[in-house]
Amino acid sequence: MTDAPDYTKESLLNIIEALPLAIAVIDGKRRVALANRKTFLFVNKDEGRLIGRVGGEAFGCIHHDDVPEGCGFGPECLKCRLRESVFETIEKKNALHGVEATMVFKGQGQRHLRISTSPTVLNHENMVLLSIEDMTEAKTHEKILLEKEKLSAVLKTAGGVCHELNQPLMAILGFSELLLEDLPGDDQQRQNLLEIKEQARRLGAITGKLMSITRFKTKNYLNHEIIDIDAASHVKQEPVK
Repeated sequence: MTDAPDYTKESLLNIIEALPLAIAVIDGKRRVALANRKTFLFVNKDEGRLIGRVGGEAFGCIHHDDVPEGCGFGPECLKCRLRESVFETIEKKNALHGVEATMVFKGQGQRHLRISTSPTVLNHENMVLLSIEDMTEAKTHEKILLEKEKLSAVLKTAGGVCHELNQPLMAILGFSELLLEDLPGDDQQRQNLLEIKEQARRLGAITGKLMSITRFKTKNYLNHEIIDIDAASHVKQEPVK
């Protein structure tokens, strides 16, 4: 592994200011030693509240105040991908690229991040060059596209199922009507035929809901996830008799 280049504060700041990502330099004690304007905008802090602060405190992690010791000592810190990435680069001098992390920040809520780290030297001190790309909007857009694809698949499946079911249902209803017309009013089989007709009618209502699905909604059933026909359809749910 080649040695990390040595920079002065001024030369490194000139470089990172030109980059479109949030870039910060982290020292061996996990304090922010340097940051570009994109970083100040990302954390919504000025230089005085960012430079010299430790990780979670600097970036506004919601878990910073979980324990009196602050960032790095709370139960959630052990799962923090940002902290883990910075530590690995500090201790092993490994550069990491495209590490995905989900964090909750004060005033910003949950954000989806893509983190990269690289070992560097600032004024002869080993440090970490940290870049943060906020992927929250991209992830939201990706989720919307995925749900649209799932909805499209559901609609195609529902259309095929309804097409196959409607013809035999119409036959069952039709023959039920004919048999009921031929039976005397006091025949013992009349109630059975009425029940067959009612259940066929209910199946017809279900196919109607399938054809009226407008959104992708699921529910749990026997340890599996299935389409929630009532929630996904704009047809009002029929009371169970």
